[in-house]
Parts: sequence; structure tokens; C-alpha cells
Amino acid sequence: MPAPRRSKLWLWFVAAFALQFAVWAAWLTFAAHHRVDEVPLATAR
Repeated sequence: MPAPRRSKLWLWFVAAFALQFAVWAAWLTFAAHHRVDEVPLATAR
């Protein structure tokens, strides 16, 4: 009787977490180098 295959679901969770972390790091790095001096506010009409 062959051994049951081990689930690789945990690997997908780790990969998704690592990808999300990389995207956030890239976004924060980009935002830190492109600062906004003033954000215009919408005026009521």
C-alpha cells in the first residue's frame, strides 16, 4: 500500500504570504521615494 501524498497547501500559504510581503515592501519603498506635498480636498458644490 503506497503512502498517502502529503498536502502542499501549507506551501501555497507561505508563498502567498511571501508574495504579499514583497508587494507591500515594494509599494512602501515606491511611496517613500515619491512623497506627496499636499493632497487636494474636494470642495462641496
